[in-house]
Amino acid sequence: MTEHPTHPKRYRRRRRVIIAAVVVVTLLAVVLIVNAVTPRPAALLIRAAVGSVEDVVTIGPYADRISGIEASEPVSVPVDGLPDAQLVLYSNGNESTTGKPVILLIHGGGWILGTASQITSYAKLLASEGYLVANLDYSLAPEYEYPTPVLQSLAALDYLHENVEEFGGDPARMFVAGNSAGAQIAAQLGAIVTNPSLREAMDVSVETPATALRGVILYSGPYDFSTVSRTNFPAFDTFAWSYLGRKDWSSDPRIDQLSTTRTATSDYPPTYLTAGDADPLEPQSYELDAVLRAQGVDVTSRYWTGSGSALPHDYTFDLSTTAAQTAFDDTVAFIEKHSSPRPTG
Repeated sequence: MTEHPTHPKRYRRRRRVIIAAVVVVTLLAVVLIVNAVTPRPAALLIRAAVGSVEDVVTIGPYADRISGIEASEPVSVPVDGLPDAQLVLYSNGNESTTGKPVILLIHGGGWILGTASQITSYAKLLASEGYLVANLDYSLAPEYEYPTPVLQSLAALDYLHENVEEFGGDPARMFVAGNSAGAQIAAQLGAIVTNPSLREAMDVSVETPATALRGVILYSGPYDFSTVSRTNFPAFDTFAWSYLGRKDWSSDPRIDQLSTTRTATSDYPPTYLTAGDADPLEPQSYELDAVLRAQGVDVTSRYWTGSGSALPHDYTFDLSTTAAQTAFDDTVAFIEKHSSPRPTG
């Protein structure tokens, strides 16, 4: 017959420690097993770590300029077989005899997090320049995988082209803009609108004519899925796995569709590109820049390599810095240049 230890409390404490250790080890094993078959736990952890930041934009000296910007009621855009795309349109309220240039603005977040409301201040700042800005909410991965956000963005673009006049916009002067993952989506939209082969590969149609899409504005995005792993961007494997729905995402044949470096043609819209000098994704902007210029596309770019500025990913949203202010000025100049009437004859 086994005797109990002479110190029962110490025995019980030791037993509780052992049980707790077994539970922790078991939970870790379960997490490791689950993480091996689905990106969902890692995606949820990233969401929890980032939190629900209401606005990622540091508006800096522009606060007064956005105070009087008008916002529309939310607009739901139907997408066949998918959740509606959601838009809020921003305007300075001033009427334009010719209609305002229209910007479809697409937020970032690795396709797994983020909301349009987080860049509301930037949407309002663009609207203060006399543009009609449509801020887009799309469905997030891993709950909704590729190509859901692209199809929602395309539906939003077509909706704007068809209906934007009632909001004071000009359907013949449209732009798409985005940051990070939103920049990737915006870049892909530019290719879809101008490349019939890509539309055929994706089995999609588009109502917005190529002549109406005057420009693409890209901040800090990934544009070549065959080389992006070399950047060592934090958690990119989780982002891509969540978005494409397969752990070996780099072997997915659809990465060619996502890689604007592979789908851009000489008909691709004029493009503005920028990235920070401390952004791991900066080489992606260089790649797309070179491809577009080789195709004869009109490219405007702003890089900070060698400046020692240490500008991080999405530096454009810290408008307390001179660099972000410069990029904003670049963006306005780009829109003004490409909003002018096209030459005839």
